[in-house]
Amino acid sequence: MMKSVYLTLFLLFLANFLNFMDRQIIAALAPLLQREWELSDFQLGLLHTAFGVVYALAPFPIAYLADRWLRSRVVALAVGIWSAAMAWSGSALSYGMLLLGRAGLGFGQAGYGPSALAWISDVFPPAYRSRAVGFHDLGVLLGAAAGYGVGGLLGQALGWRLALWIAALPGFPLAVLIGRMRESVKGQSDLEALHAETTPASMPVLPPLETIRTFLRIATLRWTFVTGILISFATGALAYWLPSFAVRVHGLSPGHAGLLIGALTVLTGSLGVLSGGFLADRWWKRNPGGRLRTVGLGFALGSLPAMGAILIPDFRAFVWFSALALYFYTFYFPCMGPLMHQVTLPTMRAAVFGFYLFLVHILGSAPAPALVGWVSDQIGDLRIGVILAPLIALVGSTAAFWGSRYVGEDARRMQERLRSLI
Repeated sequence: MMKSVYLTLFLLFLANFLNFMDRQIIAALAPLLQREWELSDFQLGLLHTAFGVVYALAPFPIAYLADRWLRSRVVALAVGIWSAAMAWSGSALSYGMLLLGRAGLGFGQAGYGPSALAWISDVFPPAYRSRAVGFHDLGVLLGAAAGYGVGGLLGQALGWRLALWIAALPGFPLAVLIGRMRESVKGQSDLEALHAETTPASMPVLPPLETIRTFLRIATLRWTFVTGILISFATGALAYWLPSFAVRVHGLSPGHAGLLIGALTVLTGSLGVLSGGFLADRWWKRNPGGRLRTVGLGFALGSLPAMGAILIPDFRAFVWFSALALYFYTFYFPCMGPLMHQVTLPTMRAAVFGFYLFLVHILGSAPAPALVGWVSDQIGDLRIGVILAPLIALVGSTAAFWGSRYVGEDARRMQERLRSLI
């Protein structure tokens, strides 16, 4: 049994690695695409917009389906669809075909995260979920780094088409392997924690709008959504503007700036993800709100060095403070999914994360780069614009600590509801 559990986690890690490698590879290939098709910067930017709009709108309806079907099939289809979209993009004969390929990538990847995290919660008991999600989310950092690095090397050596085709290939056999995995009963680990000898014959199936209203009636989720929007604004702004900040303020070349930020993200971010997962599970054992408190602690501790990196003109201080901020800011990665699953029934767990993704992208990470840029334009100093990010992260930290007061009661109600269905 445990072998199949860890095999599931490993396959999902590989899928998450490809998820972010395929998402970021276009950034490394952008100069080649621009040169071949004489694209403007606006047209290059639209490639990200096409992905982002679909990725923000599609998660909830796909996740709603995953809660009513087999999560393994939804994940397998998602991997297959985005791999096909990558192959399509490599075959593009026009800018319009490439734009459609990026939109297809957004649709496939929108179906992955909510279903994968719900599946992990089905097979890992509550005491180990954040550590399991932490291992899974290492794929975010390693895959993004591979997208930048491997994409650049393959594009330069073989051309952008072959680079996209090679990136697409591993997804197809992986989709087949995941689709053949045997899936446990939804909520299996929760039922085992309750020492249930039987499984529910059926759990509530609500229409989509009533499902959303159910989420909004749970205090923990309301505060989690608010926290997620604020911290996604902060992290989205920093991820977009830090390389430009290093170029303008510290005089690095664009290539060196990208390499520096990428290396810091992989090295310190990976440690932060693993540390956050370990701390969140340990804190959860002492307090049901431990995962949300871990999020709050990470952004409270990370915001001070983030401000130092922005305001202190010394380059070495920028590097060390940025590394420290990235370490603490990545504590939240393994916390949000398991946290939301603590207070929702198993048949709503993919949907709740899908709705969360919709909110944090539309209200958080999507407008953040533009707002920071607007402030910078108005004042004439990028530092003043970028400083908004850690300030808003501190507000998000406060929201996390405040919301952690409600987790215990909401988790108890969920367990009582689940017990009543057994």
